[in-house]
Formats: sequence, structure tokens, C-alpha cells
Amino acid sequence: MAQDTDRPLAPDAGEPDPALTPAADDETEDLEAPKEPDTPALSRRQLFIGGGVAATVVAGGGLAAWLTTRRTPGTGGVARALKIGYGGGVCEAPLYVAHHQKIFEKHGLNVEIIKTGNDEIKDAVGAGKLDAAPGIFFSWLKPIEQGIDAKLAAGLHEGCLRIIVPNDSPITSVAQLRDQPIGVAAIGDSAMSFFSLDLLDAGLNPSEDVDWRVFASDQLPDALERGEIVAVAAGDPIALLPTLSGKARELTNNSQGINRQLYCCATAINGRLLREDPDVARSLVTAWAEGSRWAGANIEATAALEVDNQYVAAEQPVIESILKTYGYNPSASRLKAEITPGIAKFAKTGYLDKKTDPDKLADKVYADLGLTW
Repeated sequence: MAQDTDRPLAPDAGEPDPALTPAADDETEDLEAPKEPDTPALSRRQLFIGGGVAATVVAGGGLAAWLTTRRTPGTGGVARALKIGYGGGVCEAPLYVAHHQKIFEKHGLNVEIIKTGNDEIKDAVGAGKLDAAPGIFFSWLKPIEQGIDAKLAAGLHEGCLRIIVPNDSPITSVAQLRDQPIGVAAIGDSAMSFFSLDLLDAGLNPSEDVDWRVFASDQLPDALERGEIVAVAAGDPIALLPTLSGKARELTNNSQGINRQLYCCATAINGRLLREDPDVARSLVTAWAEGSRWAGANIEATAALEVDNQYVAAEQPVIESILKTYGYNPSASRLKAEITPGIAKFAKTGYLDKKTDPDKLADKVYADLGLTW
């Protein structure tokens, strides 16, 4: 969590406010964060609180004071710019596209996208300091269960989470990760949350039978190469770049197996916006989904957009190769169908309250905006 709550939000993409430099994960990795080679890894055993993910995800701090919401008289519209957070990952392409291709404007929206630390993004959306952010379904369950004021409205695309191991590693299955150190960008992040399901299916207790170790996201490949961890569980491009350069191989990803997700990234929307301006929220989600479809149909142009606006520090051909691994079929209805069974399965990892009712939590998690696509 960020400790400085007095700095204003960064104005827009391209020149992120240093106060909001991403720390790790959430569905998105920041390649521009400064490297700190001497930063020690933290063990899961130091960071777990009880049987669940660290409760600090619901703390209220981390970003500056929110601008007062103003409405245009007689229209019910929002006069201020809607603020959407992002972490700087390749997979946030639908957001970048919707912003730069003026799809948000086409839907009558004034949108500002703000580079935000991934450890802050859920707090910021819940507190209304951000109106929305992209995020993986599973990583939002615990914060929402604990009371964060946000809901998920639609899925954006599939792919983008992977476990990788060195090329010469003897590990060939998730089951062989028992008692092994696995590197992640944050406790409870997208990759850790999702792959805990695969560990569960392999007969492992994800909170006890593996040693989750936290590194700054851009240090994870180096930690793997040094042998400090036997595997990396992360999102793109952190998890994919070592495989593209021939330094690692993929053990599994979130687009295969019995836990395969239709959507790795979804739209998370602030609860107050949903309650007070559902039409605005609906337009926001609709435009965002249109950005996903455009990205899928225009891979080369989308990669160029990410490079030209310095969202991701990678060469355009590399970004193109990553974008081609995703599936772009955004849907509100299909995300809704995944939520209850997903919660029921995720509860078995031990990260949720033992008394969690999947149906009741699903009602807290999903925002039904009447979208039928």
C-alpha cells in the first residue's frame, strides 16, 4: 500500500506520476518501474494473515483526495472526467485502444486513464478515487468479500497469466511444485489467485504446500535465472518474455485445463458510480468492450499504440506476439455465468471466509447493467 495519500492523481498516460509508480501485479505488470536488485524477497509465511490473503487490500489509503462529483444540470450526466486506473501491462490493450481510438468519446464519455500502483488499484476503485480499472476476477473476490465498494461488470479477453520454469527444470507438472518457492509480484495477485486453483486440483494446499515469494515484477525473471525460485507465476509480459527469449518454458497458463477462464481481465467498477450513474457505467463498459474487439481485430496497430505511448517497455514485434495469444470476445453475460462456480471453487483454496456463500458473494461481485452481449 502506498503511504503518501496527499499527492494528486497523475494526469494521464505516457508520463506517470512518480508517486503512483506500480508496485506489482494486478492483472498487469509495469516494465518501467526502477529495478532494485537488492530488494529481498518476502515469503508467503510472512505475508499471509490467518487463512486468507492479506487484509490490507481493503485499506482506504494510497491515492490523493478525490475530486467532488458534479453533474450536468438536467441531464444526469457526469461533468467530471471518469478516471480509470491501469498498471502498464500488455493485456490492458482494450483500455488503451478505447482511449486513443476515441471509443469512449463516441459513447459520450470523458475518460482519463491514470497509471496506478497495482497494490493501490483495488483500494482506489473501492474508495471512488478511481471509477474503474481492469482486473482478474479471482483477485477481486477477497477485497469485495471484505467490503470494498466495487463490482465486476464484463469480461474483456482471455489469456495473459502463466507459470514458467527454467528450460532445464525437472518440473513438468503443477503437482511437482509442492514445497517449492514460486515467485509472484504480490501476495493475492492475479497469478497467485488463479494458479492456486491448479494447485488445489493437484492435491496441494496453496496456502501451505508451496512457498510464495514476492519480488518486484521486473525482478521475477532474474530471480528465476539465479535459482532463488523454481517457477514464476505472473501476467504478461513478465511471464512471457523469458519464454520468447528462450530462457524459460511455460508450465501452464490460464487458458487451458479444467480451470480455463473465458476472461482473465474484467471491468471493475466503483460501487457509487454503479448506484448513482448506471447509464454512465453501462456506456463505460460497452465502450471498453468495443476497445477489446478492436484490439483483437487490429493486433499490429494495437501493439504500435502501446509502444508509441510508452505503456509497455518492449519492442513492437514482441508485443504483437503476446497480443496474438489472447482471445478477444468480451461479454457481460458469460462473465456472470463464470462467477458463482468460480467462487465455489476458489473458496476451497482457503483464501475466502469459511462461511462464504457463493451465491451471496456472487451478488456482491457482479454488477448487472442489463448488458446482454
